[in-house]
Amino acid sequence: MKPTVQKGESAPRRRRYVVHLLCVRENDYDSCRYVTRIWARPGRAVKEADAHERIFADECSLTATINPLLPSGSDVRDILSHVESPDGFFYMLWLSGEEASRLGWRG
Repeated sequence: MKPTVQKGESAPRRRRYVVHLLCVRENDYDSCRYVTRIWARPGRAVKEADAHERIFADECSLTATINPLLPSGSDVRDILSHVESPDGFFYMLWLSGEEASRLGWRG
């Protein structure tokens, strides 16, 4: 759902991004690095999108960064088993430029 902004408000411009959360396994299978890959959702005419990424120090850092960007009542800890699966987990989020940069976007 696209957020609505009423005329006269100076809310930051939001754009739709695809956010891929995944766990990159280290040499030791128990060790995991949490990574976000983010790209602006391309328009219908655009074929490719540049992805950027950010590596998090640990699960706490990932949670502290992602949770404020999610809809009310959502918690990234509820889907960590999906994030740690081979395919990771995808979100489609409406973000401001500042919010997207917290996830690694450099656009």
